[in-house]
Amino acid sequence: MVLMNRAHHLLDRLAEMPGMRAWIASRYERRFASNTGSNLFQGVFETFDQAAASAPASRPIGYDHPKPAAMYGDRMRQVYATDYPVLFWLSQLLQTGGHALFELGGHVGVSYYSYQKVLSFPSDLQWIIHDVPAVMERGRALASNIDSLGRLRFTPNFSEAAEADIFVAMGVLQYLPETLADRLRSLSALPQALLVNLTPLHPEASYFTLQSIGTAFCPYRIDREQDFVDSLRRLGYRVRDEWVNPEKSCEIPFHKSRSLNHYRGYYFELQG
Repeated sequence: MVLMNRAHHLLDRLAEMPGMRAWIASRYERRFASNTGSNLFQGVFETFDQAAASAPASRPIGYDHPKPAAMYGDRMRQVYATDYPVLFWLSQLLQTGGHALFELGGHVGVSYYSYQKVLSFPSDLQWIIHDVPAVMERGRALASNIDSLGRLRFTPNFSEAAEADIFVAMGVLQYLPETLADRLRSLSALPQALLVNLTPLHPEASYFTLQSIGTAFCPYRIDREQDFVDSLRRLGYRVRDEWVNPEKSCEIPFHKSRSLNHYRGYYFELQG
């Protein structure tokens, strides 16, 4: 990550030299279009649709395809440093009776499987994941073979989040065309606890960029931090805890003021 950040900073400095920007931009665009193994970003846009329209034709858009659905096998086997704030609060919530968990964008159950290594799940825990169809199809197939606890379920219906005690969103809000508050506003009831992690937030602006994950291109939402928090406060939530994910960054070449050197995490609690 440090080497990647240095490379992007060097790219920006070279682009400031007379006659260099167009040449460097053209080379980066070719690298972005053909990328298969790196996490890259390109451009700054006002809307989700504008970011999607900028994508090269060399890869599909979004995670609803077989190759993106097969990613993140490492996260099923290992707990990372960025997981521990969520693990701490999740352990507290599970002890105090929160046994219905709804995860937005939980992929094939990567956190469900990895968290079992450090947490004792209650016997009546329900862990429900809502994701795109291709990911959930693969998740169900995996669960039929490796879910020894039998507490994982996938649903196409976001409305089931209204029945959850705990709502989890880890590294997913950036892929939504709408905000988390807009999603939650559609529910008939709000979950008591929100655990949000690995979320890119900017101190001054809201915008989109385009991400290459190697197997697809994804429009990528970055909200203004205060707007994000205030939108959830208006729904009745208060910030119980917040933290920084220093291991995560979003370097957008030629857009230094819109790049991020860390992501954010929160525990929101519904008041009243």
